[in-house]
Amino acid sequence: MRATRLSAAAVATGALVLGMAGPVLADSPGPVHPGAFCSPAGATGKTAKGTPMVCAPGSDGKLRWKSGKGPTPPTTHKPLPPTTPKPVFRFGFDKVRLSSRVVAPGRHTTFTVSCPSAVTITSNGYTRNPLPVRKTGKATWTASGTFKSSLPDPTVATVVCKGFGSVKYSTHPSKNPSKGGNSMQPTTPKIPNGRIDTGDGSMYRPAAGSGAPLLAIGWGALAAAGLGAVALRRRTARERSTVA
Repeated sequence: MRATRLSAAAVATGALVLGMAGPVLADSPGPVHPGAFCSPAGATGKTAKGTPMVCAPGSDGKLRWKSGKGPTPPTTHKPLPPTTPKPVFRFGFDKVRLSSRVVAPGRHTTFTVSCPSAVTITSNGYTRNPLPVRKTGKATWTASGTFKSSLPDPTVATVVCKGFGSVKYSTHPSKNPSKGGNSMQPTTPKIPNGRIDTGDGSMYRPAAGSGAPLLAIGWGALAAAGLGAVALRRRTARERSTVA
């Protein structure tokens, strides 16, 4: 009976020893050994030297301690604040300011231009062409010019904002010399509307304040001249017959 108890105690002791040699519990505070069995998968630990280890399947398919870190916890990304689109720059006459529009020999003009790139100003009327342009601000440019003693007709000036277009000033903005002046005005394309006349139309329209067209008056004059010529020929023929 005593022998039976001793045998049972020995078996229990052996089972306890074998259990201690089993898999190492996860996240054990003590050091782990590379290649040793471990559990559960994904558990982490460190060797005696502090090397991070992870419990993962080995070449034999069993869970063993291997060098590396455990799975990285998912990170949450904060949404970026909404961005407001930058306004698109458009170059036009509203981006150019002239100190004076008067065109006369010896007169001065100062151009102040808003442009984010670079500015060039050319003209056939200033003593210098192109005008020397200097930057006075983040996107501001200025240039001054003096008109020649003898000015061309028309006198024009072109302001170019590199990469964004250009504007043109002229003493004949309508491209009609008869409508010129002594000031520089913005040149803008004009789209004709209505019928096209070959002249001023004075021979094709009623005169102001009268109901008779000038064309009818002209035909009346021609008709009167023709009747006078016929009467003169008849009178001459009668005189010849009487003399004979």
